[in-house]
This record gives sequence, structure tokens and C-alpha cells, in this order.
Amino acid sequence: MVDSAGMYGAERVILTLLEEVKSSSYPGILGCIRETDAEVPSVAEEARFIGIPVIYFTMRRGFNPFGIHRILRFIKENNIRIVHSHGYKTNIFLGALFAKKFKTLSTIHGWSKNTAGLKAKLYDFFDVQALKRIDLLMAVSNGIAKDLIHYGVRSDKIKVVHNGLKINKIWPHYNPIEMGEKCSESGGVPILGTLGRLARVKGHENLIRSIPLLLSEFGPCKLVIGGSGSMKCELDKLITELQLENYVQLIGYVKDVWKFLSMIDVFVLPSLSEGLPMSLLEAMAFGKPVVASSVGGIPEAILSPEDGVLIPPGDPMAIARAVAMVLRQPEKMNSIGTSAREVVRSRFSAEVMATKYLEVYKRLSHDT
Repeated sequence: MVDSAGMYGAERVILTLLEEVKSSSYPGILGCIRETDAEVPSVAEEARFIGIPVIYFTMRRGFNPFGIHRILRFIKENNIRIVHSHGYKTNIFLGALFAKKFKTLSTIHGWSKNTAGLKAKLYDFFDVQALKRIDLLMAVSNGIAKDLIHYGVRSDKIKVVHNGLKINKIWPHYNPIEMGEKCSESGGVPILGTLGRLARVKGHENLIRSIPLLLSEFGPCKLVIGGSGSMKCELDKLITELQLENYVQLIGYVKDVWKFLSMIDVFVLPSLSEGLPMSLLEAMAFGKPVVASSVGGIPEAILSPEDGVLIPPGDPMAIARAVAMVLRQPEKMNSIGTSAREVVRSRFSAEVMATKYLEVYKRLSHDT
């Protein structure tokens, strides 16, 4: 179950997991919460494309007892034994249930922490209270597991399962000019790229502020930011204020991740808080050198300088220096990319992730 506003990392994890388990003893149905009957969430479209059954629950925003009743009726009529939640809204729904005859689990993808407004912090509070009532919690990183324990969740209810990627999937053919049409000509200078929703927790402001420093430290380069979100106007304004229109571009939502990654030279992830971001794993799997904040589960993927470069969060100067160091060493860039790809292949594959989830589903089904 998910209440989704777009196609981000969590949605890609959900789809990968559903595709991996659809031929197992525990095939899944994607339950999508939506606000109107006309709304078709992107994650639902993608699920149907890969052959995953989708059921919609239309309900108004906010806490909705009638919506919960419809979900419960569907679960009962279809003899569903396990409900797997992704996100605070579906967590709160499951946490509100009493005397249920099915097992519940939730995957925790990340926290807004100190970057959120009052409303988001309130949702986080209710989310944590609901999580305490869910049978089993799946943390996507050890960092998330520690957060859960800090918030008062019993450690025996938590299991760490890292996100996985279908790395053996054949990359689609691409035409770099197509993506280049969204951007001004690079003029042969290095291109930095990042992917993620435009939210404060993703640290885009610090990345943009690093560009004048990088121009001074290294020389001409370009930054391309893929993603949509509430901070677009604020980031556009910052780009104008810093007179970076020729160096930084916001290109909006990126559907073809592989095409985007084929266009860039270095992937930069300046997040202030994270679980285990799929964009990081995708960049590593594509063989791109990565510069990323040392937060959440990121250090669990980048274990050494051979796999990528870790920097402190919220520091534009640290971003500039790390990127400049990577760009000055083309051979090092190649070796980091090669090592990163092997890390994902060996430790963060979709098969490994699905196997661990299937073990959990089997355990929960025997307990019902």
C-alpha cells in the first residue's frame, strides 16, 4: 500500500520488489490511495505496465475512517494475510486498526528530521506512534533502524533490508542529444548531475551554492538537477541571485534515469537526511563516480574511498572541493565508477532484497 505523489526512490523500490516476487508464493497487489477517481498515480501506471495488479482506494485527504473501512473490506473479501505499507499515511491507517486478522509490516524509507515544517513534523510524530503498533518494520539502512530505536520502537520489531536494484537489466538504448535538448550546450565542460525531489531535505540549495566555489576551484563546469517539487521557485530564485543561469539547470522530472546518467560525468548527492537512496544505487550501478553526503544509509553503500567520496552534509565548500578533486583525476573517476558498480552488483541487487522480503513474508504468514 502506498499514497504516492510521484515516481521517486520509494516507488521504484516498491515496483522492483513487486516484480521480483510476482512469480513466488507471495505475489503482491499494489494498493494505491488517491483523491479522485480520475487520478492514476505514476506508480500505478508503472505497476500495470509490468503486470502487477492494482487496486485504488479513492478518499479525501486527512484521516478518513470511511477510507479505512473500504481498505479493510477489500482485505477481508480477498483473504489477504499480509499488508505491506510504504509511507506515513498508510502506516497511520494500519496503526489505527484493532483486532486485525492479518499481519502488517512497513518499510521505512527515510525521515524529514530537522528539515521539515511543522505540518510534516506532526505527521512524523503520528507516523512513529503508528509504527509502534505495526507487527514488523523494515528499515532500509542501519541508520534508519537506529532512528526507530531512538523514537521508542522495540529493536526486536525491526529488520534491516537494504534497497535493491535490477542491475542485470539491459540498459535501454539512448540518444544523448534527446536529453541534451533539455539543457544548454555543455561546451565540452564536465557535467555534474543529481536526481531527487526538490525538497529541503535533499540539500539542493547547498549544491547550487557550491557551484561558484567550484568554478573558482576547478574551472568551467555545469550542473543539471533532475526532479520536481515544492522548492523549484526558491531554487530558481537562488540560481538567478548567484548569476548561475549558464551553469545550473533544473530540468524537471526525469523519467529515463539511464539516459540522464549517461549524460553526466559525476553524480552528486547533497542530502541532509536519507534512508538508502535509489538514485545513489542507480548512479553507482551505471558506473558513475559519486560524491555524496555522509548521512543515513549512504555510508553503508560507500564503504571506502574506492567506492565514492563522502562529505559532511550542508557544506557547499566541501561539495566543491570533493567534486574538484574527482574531476582532476580522470583515471580515479573510472576506477571509482568500476568499484561502485561491483558494490551494487554484489550487495544491493533486487534478487538479494526480494529474498530477504520473502523470508519475512513467510514468517508473517505462518504467524497469522
